[in-house]
Amino acid sequence: MVQENQVNLLEQNQWEAGPGEELKIPETYLNRLKFEIVVLGQKKEFTFRCSEYEWIEGAAYRFANVIIDTSETRKGEGGATIVELKRLTYHPEIHLVNTPFMAVPALEELVPGEAD
Repeated sequence: MVQENQVNLLEQNQWEAGPGEELKIPETYLNRLKFEIVVLGQKKEFTFRCSEYEWIEGAAYRFANVIIDTSETRKGEGGATIVELKRLTYHPEIHLVNTPFMAVPALEELVPGEAD
């Protein structure tokens, strides 16, 4: 029997909250995030957070325990970004092949739509 609040880090997961609602994510997912990865070479920078990464055969890197901000946003007056739906997606593992990226320590809290 699986408990409702039990965490399985081997399965993909997703959390959503509407405007003004709190996005609730089990702490087990968040306290593992050590790196912020900035993917370069795209039309728009793409970022995600992970617990670890390593080079694997060929020109590929493996990233473990990945959280991606997949919130729905739109541009408001003056070009400000308005978050219409807060959403974070967890992936146990992703790979980047032949893709430049930069890794930096993840220092701040990961809460969509609450950046200063």
